Amino acid sequence: MSPDGFNPRVFRFCAWTGVIFVLMWLGGAGPTTGWVYLPPPSAADTAAKTVADYTGNVLAMRIGCILMIFSSMFYGTWGMAVSMLTKKVEGDYPILFYIQAVSLAACVVVVLLIGYFWGAAAWRAGETLPEVTQALNDIGWLGVLFTGAPFAVYQVALAVVTLSDKSAQPIYPRWSAYFNLFVSVFMVEASGILLFKTGPFSQNGLFVFYVPMICFFVWILVFTGLALKAINAKLAEQQLLQTSPQQNRRTLQAA
Repeated sequence: MSPDGFNPRVFRFCAWTGVIFVLMWLGGAGPTTGWVYLPPPSAADTAAKTVADYTGNVLAMRIGCILMIFSSMFYGTWGMAVSMLTKKVEGDYPILFYIQAVSLAACVVVVLLIGYFWGAAAWRAGETLPEVTQALNDIGWLGVLFTGAPFAVYQVALAVVTLSDKSAQPIYPRWSAYFNLFVSVFMVEASGILLFKTGPFSQNGLFVFYVPMICFFVWILVFTGLALKAINAKLAEQQLLQTSPQQNRRTLQAA
């Protein structure tokens, strides 16, 4: 750990948890549940069809929901690593950092509640009214696609602080700010799920599910790589500062 408290091991671990989140959430929603959630079913399915999906894979779906719920903590650790690296850019009034922190907390709750409601649907699937299981399942899907606001705010705040970094060696490259803004558009666009039950803007549509979800997970992987690069750059800078005084003392002694 350096004198200013920077611990590269902790930062690296937190940055890598972005990959853990991606694997846990997609693994829980996909292969673990028997591919019930991925690819997504149609929002026009009947309640009986939804119940059949759950009762046919109930144990696997419960395990998958557990994985999705616990993936939320890794989304939080990853997001804090990405944000903390830029905190000093704003100086004594890091309002954009705190906007990111609050938005990130909301995002973690959203990720947790997706698995929570799907897990609640799987808990009594086949034992309660089909409409109850369908309603819980719908709430989970609305959590996936109709809750883009905190994700978009986080991305926009990160983009603004990146563009305001005028140092010789900025934490993140400028193109990553525009990438943040690009992805934030799709976080908003996914809200179209509330308007349609079929077609490209529906739950299983191209523009509401596939494009936003692909952009979201690619965004996480891209910033995992950028955060690791920034951590290595900061570590190299600190090591250089530590060796320079020693070299100066040796030069003076030799003189």
